[in-house]
Amino acid sequence: MPTDFLTRLRQEVLVLYAPMQTLLMEWGKELESHLSEWVLSHPEAYQEALVKSYAAGCDMGHTATQASSVFRTEPFNLGSHVHEFNYKSAKLAREVTPKDRFVVGNISCSNPDFMEPVGSYTKDFVRDGYTAQIMALGEGGVDVLHISGNQIDSLCLAVKIAKEKTSLPVIAHSTFYKDAKGFHTMYGLDPKAASRMAAQAGADVVGCICGLFSYADTTEIVQQMGEETDCVLGAQPDAGMPELVDGTTVHPAKPEEMAANVQGWIKAGARLVGGCCGTSLGHYTELSAKVRDINRHVM
Repeated sequence: MPTDFLTRLRQEVLVLYAPMQTLLMEWGKELESHLSEWVLSHPEAYQEALVKSYAAGCDMGHTATQASSVFRTEPFNLGSHVHEFNYKSAKLAREVTPKDRFVVGNISCSNPDFMEPVGSYTKDFVRDGYTAQIMALGEGGVDVLHISGNQIDSLCLAVKIAKEKTSLPVIAHSTFYKDAKGFHTMYGLDPKAASRMAAQAGADVVGCICGLFSYADTTEIVQQMGEETDCVLGAQPDAGMPELVDGTTVHPAKPEEMAANVQGWIKAGARLVGGCCGTSLGHYTELSAKVRDINRHVM
């Protein structure tokens, strides 16, 4: 078991996991297939991707379970596999994770529907769904839980359940969009309000993930969050705004662009840094080298 996660964060900036949905496409995963079903059918490929993400500098390994809740398995007729997907993915990650790295149990919001009154899911249904996933990840041996997405009500409920049911540290990352009025969640909350709600729910780390904002925007979002909360801050943007090129979605930001911007995120207060959609191992190699240099000279 590695040094306590929150203790490490007080000592240095850590590099978040690589996004498995993006990464495993290099190993042949089809975009339309269910992520956890593919992982358990290709365990060697999944573990190889994890090993390579550690070699690229990631301090945290991804359980690839963001789509393994009852909400996101039912559309694939896989609802009966929730425990198996989460437990086995965590076990596979644990097997190849070095002692100085962390296994992160990844949980998303209640897509494709919303909790009442916005959507049709009852609070009890959402609570039971998150409880099943969180408990299975805990049994599988994760070190940290990462809850993310654009539905702040269900995100906060998941954070509360994680704190009630486990002793694990919890990361809560919200998705933001940018328009003429600034940054906001799908529910219209600015970064200050979103971070405040996640912190009040019990999150140890709050931050931003995915969404429609740039590397440069990330610095501003982290800065705003830091003005509202004393929680540890995290930053995990996509590799640039997605573009459609010859019918394929492409994230254009190059690895060196990510590395050039990470110092701004850290100066704004981020202690966890990484990328989301479109982020490759090449991005992580550049990013982690920059973070190691910052840790040596600043921390």
